[in-house]
Amino acid sequence: MSTALSLSVTGSPRESSPCTCLKRGPKMVSSKLPNFLYIGTGKAGTTWLFQVLSRHPNVFLTPVKETNFFDLNYERGLNWYAEFFADAGSNELVGEIAHRYLHEPTAPQRIKADLGQVKLIVGVRNPIDYCISDFLFTRRNGQFEGDLREWVAHGFDFRRVAYRDLIQPFVDEFGVAAIYVYNFDDLARSPQIFIDSITSFLGIAPFPLDNESTNPINAAAKPRIKSLARIANLTSKFLKRRGGQRIISSVKYNRLVQRVLYKKIGEKPRLDPDAEHVLRTHARSHAAWLDETFGHRFSHTWGLAPMAPEEIR
Repeated sequence: MSTALSLSVTGSPRESSPCTCLKRGPKMVSSKLPNFLYIGTGKAGTTWLFQVLSRHPNVFLTPVKETNFFDLNYERGLNWYAEFFADAGSNELVGEIAHRYLHEPTAPQRIKADLGQVKLIVGVRNPIDYCISDFLFTRRNGQFEGDLREWVAHGFDFRRVAYRDLIQPFVDEFGVAAIYVYNFDDLARSPQIFIDSITSFLGIAPFPLDNESTNPINAAAKPRIKSLARIANLTSKFLKRRGGQRIISSVKYNRLVQRVLYKKIGEKPRLDPDAEHVLRTHARSHAAWLDETFGHRFSHTWGLAPMAPEEIR
């Protein structure tokens, strides 16, 4: 069982009791803080992972997916963050699913300073599939009007699949052994084997999935009314920076709201060979670094040409 972090009233970290005592106005709040985090990326099954781990008897997750504490709301202080975990009780593991932390340069140091040596989970995805998913998501929110080729040329942020640049700062801060990197394709291929690998890394009992848990979540969709989808997205961004995570969660996972705003698409678009070549060239060294650092075979799985060790560095 991991030792939870305890804080004094003044906020100085120390390892002692499994609770964190913090001030909420004039009162004291007894709360645990996370001993594991999912830090990124997005579009890698995070909503599914959030829902499944939330049902595990030994795990407590924040009642909302993404508090955005270590990226957008850090100035609100640790008291604000701890309130999300006030109901953790005696759960063995306490965690948060927050895919934006991987893209925040200050997150590794902030997490280490406030939570200590926690376990970190990172989900990665074939860069080509990620690019298409990001394109569909952006179109879904009414933020891009062009086609997929234009997206690769003018809209896609290649830093989102620069996995070495994103993960290396966390390796430097926490070490390789504290980080579990998975491939989204493994979840799509076998949800049970995938969740078994997660529970094994976290050191908790396996969790048998029911039939409903093997179904995909957040299937690709397009807006019914573009202007309404754009307003919804801008409102979500506004609330994320103002502590409105609970409001976002109540709306985002409301099936009626989702049916009103979006409708499922048919077949996903495909990249043309030139655009695919651009992505593969960009991704090659990052996949090779993942293989070398974490012992995976992402280069092979994603159809990327292998690299010699001296080329990776």
